[in-house]
Amino acid sequence: MDAKTMKEKLKEAKDIYFMDDFRAYMRKLHSLTDADFKKHVPGIKEHILKSPEKDPVTLFEKIFDDLMKKWEAPSPLPVSADWHHFIVPGVVMAALRNNGYSITDQEINEAMSRGERLAGGSCGFMGTCGGAYSVGIIASMVKKVTPLHDAERSEVMRLVSETLTEISRYERRCCKRSSYLSIQKAVKFLQGFGFEKIPYSEIDCRWSPQNKMCLGKKCLYFPKSKEVKKWES
Repeated sequence: MDAKTMKEKLKEAKDIYFMDDFRAYMRKLHSLTDADFKKHVPGIKEHILKSPEKDPVTLFEKIFDDLMKKWEAPSPLPVSADWHHFIVPGVVMAALRNNGYSITDQEINEAMSRGERLAGGSCGFMGTCGGAYSVGIIASMVKKVTPLHDAERSEVMRLVSETLTEISRYERRCCKRSSYLSIQKAVKFLQGFGFEKIPYSEIDCRWSPQNKMCLGKKCLYFPKSKEVKKWES
């Protein structure tokens, strides 16, 4: 029987610097497979496309509420997963459409398709977070930027850089925190670009109990009413 604690196993995982090996180790550690995640992707996309929700934060949370009800894998629904890379641009683009802006389903699908192309674990293995990448997708979609645009391309890249800088201030990974921060960054950008009718809820993260690596009060979204969670790397 393997007597190692979860903390010891995660410490061991830090030394696995080949991406595919790391992902395989983490999947096995939580008794999950890629199929456990992939089978929910069509349903997530459908939820985003069909939802009339105008608030991207609320839509983001509704998606995970729905996933928790449908999740049947051996381990609880993970706090961090590749899904976030396409959910963030999807919910923001859908919110634009639902607030009366001329965003088509094809554009929402395009944003989600672009989000899926960034590999999971990119924050550690590629030096860029899916949240910042998502903001770049949203900005490039609404401004209709391609690699052949000059000033516009540079503007989008600066926005991604700013978002990544904010995300990087928090040393420990958390896909929920990065997603919330990126949604807010995207909404702020869009409001300055003429999309003023985009509401978003105040964020009071409820994922802390499921996240063993939660930063507690060091996180800007940690509920003020809770005690600091402790985790030793």
